[in-house]
Amino acid sequence: MHFQYIDHLIRANHTLAEASVFILYPGMEYASYEKWWPDRGMRPTPHEGIDFCYYVDASGKEQAVVPGLRVPVMASGSVAAICGDYLGHTLFLDHGCDGRGRFLSVYAHIVPDSGVEQGQHLSPGEVIGGVADTCGRKNRMPAHLHFTLMEVPENVALTMFDWDLINRSKKSELLDPLELIDSERTRCRSDNHWKKRVLGDDTGSA
Repeated sequence: MHFQYIDHLIRANHTLAEASVFILYPGMEYASYEKWWPDRGMRPTPHEGIDFCYYVDASGKEQAVVPGLRVPVMASGSVAAICGDYLGHTLFLDHGCDGRGRFLSVYAHIVPDSGVEQGQHLSPGEVIGGVADTCGRKNRMPAHLHFTLMEVPENVALTMFDWDLINRSKKSELLDPLELIDSERTRCRSDNHWKKRVLGDDTGSA
């Protein structure tokens, strides 16, 4: 399986029309314990997916995602559940069974559009909402889209689809999104100058 998710993300947003790549700083990658936002601590659990926040535009300048950025789905599927999270809402999209269980894509820290509801069938690239505005939060976390891929057994009830299922349940298997999406449109960097700037130091370390 391979999904052109970043292409869908760019097509859904005119502000990204000439974006070349998305930047992943330490902590934005799957399974990282680092925090990429301005906080000196570490995550209590490894990162459950990847975060889309920074990208390079056509002029080569790095830009940050803004609240309201339109969020498309990566492939056809049905909305399994929508739950609240600490920065907005999370939508679980069920892509059906792949032989090992139900294959899901998860879109977190968003504001779902009116009319997007459980059971609704969506097509590849169809928009489900916008990135939530996190301005004013105590943790100073920039607006971003959290993206998770996972598999769960077919018998897991829809009422269990929440963040406990993502990061604490033995019923779910998380997958590295960069192994299944168009990862050639991402670049991993070792030094987070955005975090350094806000913290006002030269270490950049959490």
